[in-house]
Amino acid sequence: MKKILLFMLPALFFIVSVTDVKGEDFRRKYRNFSFSGMKLMSPDGGGSLDANFGAAFTSGRTYFLHSRPILGLMKIGLDATWVDLNYSNYTLTAGDAKTPWHQLEYSLHVGPSVAINPIGKLNINAYFRYAPTFSLQYIGGEDISLRGNYATMFVTGGMVSWGVIGIGAEYRFGDCNYRNFVGEGAGALDMTGFRTFITLRFK
Repeated sequence: MKKILLFMLPALFFIVSVTDVKGEDFRRKYRNFSFSGMKLMSPDGGGSLDANFGAAFTSGRTYFLHSRPILGLMKIGLDATWVDLNYSNYTLTAGDAKTPWHQLEYSLHVGPSVAINPIGKLNINAYFRYAPTFSLQYIGGEDISLRGNYATMFVTGGMVSWGVIGIGAEYRFGDCNYRNFVGEGAGALDMTGFRTFITLRFK
């Protein structure tokens, strides 16, 4: 019995100490390093193209709308992402010919978010953001093409972190009516895809 009590008392003190800091460790700043998988689709159903691979870097901050946590553990805020740089690599196959297709995007985000700090340094975040984007595409091969335009994009997702480090996932979707800078063949494309990421969270 004494051994059980000696084991349980430190565990009890740990639980009390952890729950005592509930709602006091909200993280405002985020830096995300993502693996991206995007898909390009013709809006008229003419076909789609999946990315071979992609990567992204995102940096932003949450502005909480109130200082005291709701129920001692939740805050509502507004996310402002100042940098979202996304690269995707595609291969366009026509018969035996394979054409490299590169896409580079720069976005800003703004939108509501919810942050929950249930115990200790554990943070759970969910968000939905409007992401105005400039999208640029370079298509190699015999007929080089460079095209770009403003894209209307949206991002929704969530992350879980303990202290500074965490993981997350998000879904991106939107469309762009590309214009030719060099070459021909531009037009409207729908874009969808997921990103999984490692996140660094700071106060």
